[in-house]
Amino acid sequence: MASVKAVGHRPDRVAVPSRRAVAAASVGNVLEIYDFIAYGIFAVPISRTFFPASSDFAALILTFITFAVGFLVRPVGALVLGRYADRAGRKKALSLTLLLMAAGTVVPAVCPSFASIGIAAPLVIVLGRLIQGFSAGGEIGGTVAMLVENAPPSRKGLFGSFQQMSQGGGTLIAGFVGLALTSLFTQEQIFGGAWRLAFAFGLLIGPVGWYIRRSVDETPVFEQSQRLPRRALWTQLVEYRSQVATGVAIMVFWTIATYVSNYFTTYAVREVHLSLFDSYVGQVSYGMAMMTMCPIIGHLSDRIGTRTPMLIGAALTAIAAYPLFVLLSHYPGLATLVAVQVTIAILLACYAACASSVLGEVFPTEFRATGVGFAYAIGVTVFGGFTPVAVTTLIGFTGDRLVIGYYLAAAALISCVPVLFMSKGKGNPEPDTAQAQLE
Repeated sequence: MASVKAVGHRPDRVAVPSRRAVAAASVGNVLEIYDFIAYGIFAVPISRTFFPASSDFAALILTFITFAVGFLVRPVGALVLGRYADRAGRKKALSLTLLLMAAGTVVPAVCPSFASIGIAAPLVIVLGRLIQGFSAGGEIGGTVAMLVENAPPSRKGLFGSFQQMSQGGGTLIAGFVGLALTSLFTQEQIFGGAWRLAFAFGLLIGPVGWYIRRSVDETPVFEQSQRLPRRALWTQLVEYRSQVATGVAIMVFWTIATYVSNYFTTYAVREVHLSLFDSYVGQVSYGMAMMTMCPIIGHLSDRIGTRTPMLIGAALTAIAAYPLFVLLSHYPGLATLVAVQVTIAILLACYAACASSVLGEVFPTEFRATGVGFAYAIGVTVFGGFTPVAVTTLIGFTGDRLVIGYYLAAAALISCVPVLFMSKGKGNPEPDTAQAQLE
């Protein structure tokens, strides 16, 4: 496994701070995570609308399998759209991914039910998830590249943290939408189709985000990298294979913790027997904690390096995950749910707020969007996308609803390994050839 160094203070005369660039990079992440969380928090009504089965459990499993299908094309999207970002520019690629994400979001909002069109309904939903997964695969690489390349030398950790903070924003919005729908509609109305409004609302982000991304300037570092000789994708994948493997290892805890948090709405209702309203309050609390903590941790990492916060987040989660779910099981209620979700959010923020900048600095400019996107996509596909299926299946077969705590703790332990190999310093891990030419 490649040794990874923490993000740090490297002379970078071409990185220009840009609030517009931060907004452009973040808005797509908001839509991406909003869509996936909306699918998760409305998984039960979605399952009854499109996946009728012999039991609610079977329908829910089919829904989560469809959710996971979208992740199978993420690596393809990372290679295709990441390559486009590294060749044509971050601005063009991010505009394209946002349009594709909006197209994927509209599908569940308008697709007729199984009762109306039969087997065509789940097939259309699967197609929508494939579009969403493909676009999401290319989103992360361009986002991280846009943030890291616009950051001043002493604020790369802070700028990188906006990637995870924007995901917290998507979670927060999804939670508020869930609260609004449960306040305005009865449970029967939500199951009858009011849940579709959540996806219709998500589409409002699309036009605003597209305008912001189309109006942002390309990063100077990327423009400089265009002077370098272009190499084949396969050649670069082979050359940076150790960095990709390290990135995947870093992703294990990050993605499993993220999708365990997204699964909380289903878990709180099915396993802890709380109301939908309570489950959405939990999501809102999680989103607020994530949005608050990420910039704090990112700023801190610019002073002390990324290794310490990441190790604290992963190690404490490995210790606390199971006891947290025991606490929720023994004392079910809104206060306990909020406490558990906020705790997980804070620990994950310690890790994930730093992980984006670490991944961004591992790869050189001419391969950054592709490398970050591919490592992220492999990690999310293998570990994150199948988390709802794995947890639901394990609980169903074992009858132990606390198995989710073991699952999260194991993920945290695995990701402690690459973090331990990170340098305590704050230097750049890999020479950036485009940057070297500028200096």
